[in-house]
Amino acid sequence: MNTFTCIPTRKKQPSFFFLRWLFFIVLFFFLLSFRVFAAPSETDLTTIMIGDDLHYPPYSYLDENGEATGFNVELARAIGNAMNLEVEIRLDEWTTIRQALEDGEIHAISGMFRSPEREALYLFSSPHSVTAGDLFGPSGTRLNHLQEIEGATVAVQEADIVAEYLEAQDLEITFMEVYNVKDALQLVEEGHADYAGVLKMPGMYIIDAYEMDLIPQNLSLNTNQYAMAVMPDNRDVLLMLNGGMEILKATGEYQELYDQWLGIYEDPDPRELFYQYRWILIAVLTLIAGLAILVILMRYLIRRKTEELLSVNTEMEAAMEELIAMEQELRDQLDQLRKSQEELHASEEKNRAILAALPDIMFLFDDAGYFLDCHASNEDNLLHSPEMFLGKHIKDFFPGTLSEKTLRSIRLAIQKKQLQQFDYELIIDDETFIYEMRLTPLNKKEVVGLARDITSGRRHQAQVEYLSYHDQLTGLYNRRFIEEALHRLDSPQNLPLCIIMADVNGLKLINDSFGHSVGDDMLKTAADILKDSCQENEIVARVGGDEFVILAPGLTNATAEKLVKTMQNRCLNTEIETIQLSISFGWDAKVTEEADIHEIFKNAENYMHKKKLFERPSLRSKTIHAIMKTLHEKNPREEKHSQRVSDLCVRTATIMNFSDHRLNEIRTVGLLHDIGKISIDEAILNKPGKLTDEEYLEIKRHPEIGFNILSTVSDMKEMADYVLSHHERWDGTGYPRGLKGEDIPLQARIIAIADAYDAMIGERSYRQSLSPDEAAMELLAHAGTQFDPELTELFIQKVLKIEL
Repeated sequence: MNTFTCIPTRKKQPSFFFLRWLFFIVLFFFLLSFRVFAAPSETDLTTIMIGDDLHYPPYSYLDENGEATGFNVELARAIGNAMNLEVEIRLDEWTTIRQALEDGEIHAISGMFRSPEREALYLFSSPHSVTAGDLFGPSGTRLNHLQEIEGATVAVQEADIVAEYLEAQDLEITFMEVYNVKDALQLVEEGHADYAGVLKMPGMYIIDAYEMDLIPQNLSLNTNQYAMAVMPDNRDVLLMLNGGMEILKATGEYQELYDQWLGIYEDPDPRELFYQYRWILIAVLTLIAGLAILVILMRYLIRRKTEELLSVNTEMEAAMEELIAMEQELRDQLDQLRKSQEELHASEEKNRAILAALPDIMFLFDDAGYFLDCHASNEDNLLHSPEMFLGKHIKDFFPGTLSEKTLRSIRLAIQKKQLQQFDYELIIDDETFIYEMRLTPLNKKEVVGLARDITSGRRHQAQVEYLSYHDQLTGLYNRRFIEEALHRLDSPQNLPLCIIMADVNGLKLINDSFGHSVGDDMLKTAADILKDSCQENEIVARVGGDEFVILAPGLTNATAEKLVKTMQNRCLNTEIETIQLSISFGWDAKVTEEADIHEIFKNAENYMHKKKLFERPSLRSKTIHAIMKTLHEKNPREEKHSQRVSDLCVRTATIMNFSDHRLNEIRTVGLLHDIGKISIDEAILNKPGKLTDEEYLEIKRHPEIGFNILSTVSDMKEMADYVLSHHERWDGTGYPRGLKGEDIPLQARIIAIADAYDAMIGERSYRQSLSPDEAAMELLAHAGTQFDPELTELFIQKVLKIEL
């Protein structure tokens, strides 16, 4: 459906007022008698369900309170009141509402455009408006003819009559189907489509409501009647709808509804404007006529007086005028000669400037194909000096087929007096160059030729075309290509057609831990495995961040399973930064022509997600271990430090009577508390001297990085929070969240004390290590500011067993 201009129903002449009322009274009693005396049946209705499009203002939509409203909705309700019917309104997506009508879930649709195809499917009421579609484009665009959009991208509403009309025009339009008019207009405003082909009135309504910078092109596409629709077996419903409509027109209520909802969008009638301001126009025209008469009269009087004055000295002035005329003629001729010389000089200068500015090579040919002249602003673009061309034939410089083509085009240009244009290739120093030749007739014997190097433009065009259908990272096809290929391959000769979905597991974890460059390497490796494992006729594409699709004509579910096992075996032997590559697969095959390819696609995707649920937990656990292994290889000191912190945390938790589960938890957190350092530059981690302010800020990121890594594992979410908080301070000046006091998790407070103590007694190249007693005094000095005071005292006395 699309936006249209509505034309109100013309009012009846007053002379037919009585007859019309009499007709509607008879019709009303006929309908009433039909309902009273007809035998009870399934079609004897007191309540009817009427549906319409959910996103179609001002015809049908939901208001700010979520209530159905609009011209179609209010008209349906008014018809129900007129016919003493209970009307229920149902609004939904347009395709859903049409299906509901065909399935018998609703009795009628309150607004549908008539067409020969639809009249074969539905029965229509008398029209309640006449509408037309239009194209909407960005501000500043202006179309004069529909043919100007040939090859453009047009957003349309799915199953809409304007979309049907545009598809029938055979203009090679690329259609982008959406569910409603707003989405179609949004695609144009965001630059994803050139135009939106929708009904004009809903389009204007939505542009005003959402302040979109779009304008209609006023092409009036496919003017059509807008009416209510029912299924062929619901003729009694159609009779009641038509009867109610006529009653509303007779009472004037239809016109009130029309003026309220649609009249504000119509252009004013010029005849009504003329009638409204007729006296002003008459007065203005009368004044203009009077002024014109006055001017004519004054001119006449002035001419009479002038003739009288001139007649006195006619003979004396005749000779003088003759002399003056001769002198003026000589002066004019002299001025014209000077002007012609100046114009000729300026023209020559202009032509020289144009030739110097042109990037083209200019040739002048005669009708036999001989070079008469040659010019190039940069003579390096010529293979020979300009003088070498003069008097030579085309065949002396151009290859055989090219010279024949050029000579033929020269003769056509002279014969038809029209520009001739063609492209040709030349191989220069083993490199192919593409040129464009334009030949324009100069006279009956000569032709001007302009040769331009268009190699870079063609290469850029080829690159753009390549990127429009390929993924830039992996070189595989992209989602746009796979959607077109899916539509192209969905034919009986390609059955069975198998769709295999693949998802790289743990990509976010890899990106958070090792950086996006490693994640990109994992994606490119996965792409290579998928592509190398497939046959030439099988299409492999990357359709999302970590998702791939394989379209395999001729593959059944059984053969697809074998292909998947081959790819999984290759993954088992592939590692990126010590992380084993893992891909989850799902597949399904279309084996019958009746099967819906989109359902097959969805089945493959659902199967893949189910497999991913089982494979992901073990992969993430392996990845965590691989991350820690890599961290310890980068900084061997971290492994010993993490082990000591873990032991101190367990001893502290044991004294505090932690349960076995919580003891294991804090043991693990102690080992993993610095896992976020995997993303910190190795040079900073192993720096022998004191860190700079910038380096310290980089180090301070490791709690958040560790939280991001661990929070991806379902059974480590609480531990991730402890890692995030282990550098918070008791006084609230810590990082990253500035938590204070007991808002800091207990486990994080324990880790903070154990971490600080081990750092103080450990070896550092930039300072001397402290003894256990000295470290204990440092802890005590910062109790109540940096550390939990009670935990600090317990740690010193019970864990370190140092008397205070």
